[in-house]
Amino acid sequence: MQSFEQRAKELLQSLEGLPTVPDVMLKVNREIGSPSATARSLAAIIRNDPSLVAAVLRAANSPIYRGRYAETTSIQNAVARLGFKEVGRIVTSVSLIRTFEGLGSGIDHKAFWYHSVTTGIATGIFRRYSTRKQEMETIEAESAFVAGLLHDIGILLMDQYFPEELALVKSTASKLHIPLAQAERAALDTDHGRIGAMLLRRWSIPEEVVSAVAWHHDPDLAPPEHRRIAQIVHLADFICVNQAIGDTGEGLYEGFSEGAWHDLGLSVSDVESMLEEVRTEADRSEVIATV
Repeated sequence: MQSFEQRAKELLQSLEGLPTVPDVMLKVNREIGSPSATARSLAAIIRNDPSLVAAVLRAANSPIYRGRYAETTSIQNAVARLGFKEVGRIVTSVSLIRTFEGLGSGIDHKAFWYHSVTTGIATGIFRRYSTRKQEMETIEAESAFVAGLLHDIGILLMDQYFPEELALVKSTASKLHIPLAQAERAALDTDHGRIGAMLLRRWSIPEEVVSAVAWHHDPDLAPPEHRRIAQIVHLADFICVNQAIGDTGEGLYEGFSEGAWHDLGLSVSDVESMLEEVRTEADRSEVIATV
């Protein structure tokens, strides 16, 4: 009998209406990576996409980003105010949110993306507090951010293309008071992380991001070369769930991996500081996730 994972893989490979990587996101990130990038060159790309113009201006004029500056209607000024890193995050987040807006009718998209964006940003907090500095240098900050942003994309795919199976595992998780991923593995022999990874491989996303998404509930089982980024996403996801930041429909969490905590060299004495930073970044995420 064909496994659910194999059936899902075949369906996702055959579907022609699946989302594709947003072209404007690729253009903006390529430009940010160019040594000749300027606020003007980035603005020239962004201004061709009205929804991104609105998103960047709204962020630049929001209280959390605006600071002492006057309100601006110039996309170039907004880019200069936000900085390239923040513009890249906003463009990536808004582009992907828009790409998936038609999927998952049974999901609260605002709560889903609020959690997802905050998880993406929180990966940077765990990278910064890790004492394994040499290992952290091998993980690109933007790769960790994208993995955090997309870690639960499999839930949207399951809600869209496998609603009966998702309803079954949600019901089981609720009745038995167990996490959704645990119910998925028991009933389907896979989980939403590995389902989401299938789409990312179709997109030719770098394998470190794919692995982090696939193994974010079992980070210690991820391939050794990608284990640290999976552990970072796992802990970022856990802390956001623990702080009730957004909701992806997962319900309970399985608890965090002590192996991940140890391998990243994190200290209990830093927990309150990390929590405070996550709560601060959650405000920033809300601006991005609702544009």
